[in-house]
Amino acid sequence: MVTSPGDIVIDANMKHTEGKAAMIVWSQATRTVLGVLVVLVILVVLAGAVSIPFRFESSSMLYKFGSAKVMLQIGKVLGMVAGVLLLIQLLWSARIRFLDRIFGLNNLFRFHRLMGITIAACALLHPILVYLPDNTLIIPLTKRYWPELVGLGLLLCILSMAITSTFRSSLRLPYEFWRTAHRVAAVVVTAGLAVHVLNVSDSFGRGVPQTATYWAIGLWVLLFAWMTAHRFWIRIRPHTVAAVEPAGRDTVRLCVRPRTGRAFAYAPGQFAFIRIRSAGVRSEEHPFTIASSPQRPKELEFVIRLCGDWTRSIATVQPGDQISIDGPYGIFSHFRCNGHAELVMIAGGIGITPMLSMLRYMADSNDHRKITLIWSNKTKDDVVLVDTFRELESRLPGLRMHLFFTRGPEAATTGDRLNRVILERLLMDSGRDAAVFICGPEGMMAGVAKVLPGLGFSHQRIFTERFSL
Repeated sequence: MVTSPGDIVIDANMKHTEGKAAMIVWSQATRTVLGVLVVLVILVVLAGAVSIPFRFESSSMLYKFGSAKVMLQIGKVLGMVAGVLLLIQLLWSARIRFLDRIFGLNNLFRFHRLMGITIAACALLHPILVYLPDNTLIIPLTKRYWPELVGLGLLLCILSMAITSTFRSSLRLPYEFWRTAHRVAAVVVTAGLAVHVLNVSDSFGRGVPQTATYWAIGLWVLLFAWMTAHRFWIRIRPHTVAAVEPAGRDTVRLCVRPRTGRAFAYAPGQFAFIRIRSAGVRSEEHPFTIASSPQRPKELEFVIRLCGDWTRSIATVQPGDQISIDGPYGIFSHFRCNGHAELVMIAGGIGITPMLSMLRYMADSNDHRKITLIWSNKTKDDVVLVDTFRELESRLPGLRMHLFFTRGPEAATTGDRLNRVILERLLMDSGRDAAVFICGPEGMMAGVAKVLPGLGFSHQRIFTERFSL
């Protein structure tokens, strides 16, 4: 619930909450330094792995010369790259907060998908280049070649994972079914990788390569166990639904209270994964922005548009139902900027929610900086929490809000999209050194982010929030 300015009570914990929230989003300098270190560590591991076929030559190398030997070496290098990247894949999907604060979880998930395609390509080329020098691509179905047959099964599994992940929507695979199958396949592939690597080549039969393989598999198992335990811990510590209220057309406010009495610390603009335990809602996990202010830690609020089968079922949730929350995640927050930097916020539809959290926080903190909010909706009926934004305008003297509509009678005066001409007019009074936050449909974000540099805004100060599962 949003109270009027006169109802705000500054308690002794508010400053503490603010300090903890601010620590969640690191500065750009810190993120850059730590990001470089993470990349360097991975490159060192990769370099060590690809050196194995040269430093610890297998017996198959002894009888290869010239181009045949080069081809075999390249094939083995690609196999090593595929194996290392396959094990590292778990880092990008394990929701490790350290990595989230550096790269952002949405970026980690996109990188995870890109690496999946890279792994599939390397895994496919690996046997071709290994067996081509021997003028054969057919593995004999005999006991002697069982490690190679394990590798073939591993390759097919990797290709299946890459294809189903890339074309999940086209294949119409339900997300929960795909995720469960993907997780089981990851365990099978890792086990198959260990068996294949330790038995297919005598390079890994002893010494450093064998020890490194055991260590790599062991660390993967520990990380997977931690990830499983973390998600189990989240599920057995549920929050309670306090209210489900209309927030606009086909939109609801989901208010949640933690059993401990205080929510976890989070920065305005971050998101969390929620799983609702209610008779009318499937037990699926979905990410949503936390729309409330960190200054009010006794309740969390999510503003959700009912645009699919699962989200529409949220309307049946009742107060008292349980909800598991895993968060916070993300780096889309004005905490990334200087405390007095001018802000430009450009939202499309329900993409307003991270901006709502930031504005609520700034209102609670008496932040009077200059803020320009451009909010694009299809029609006036699609605007959510009208009274809340009116109140924010009264509490934030530096806020200037522009509503933009793409359909209906209102579109005749505003235009059908946020193009260069419209943005130039709406941002006429905004400083070009302002930090710009963009959230909304993919096409809208891409178009706006492309236009802004031409209007004088810096690439380095344009932030977008893209998230899809």
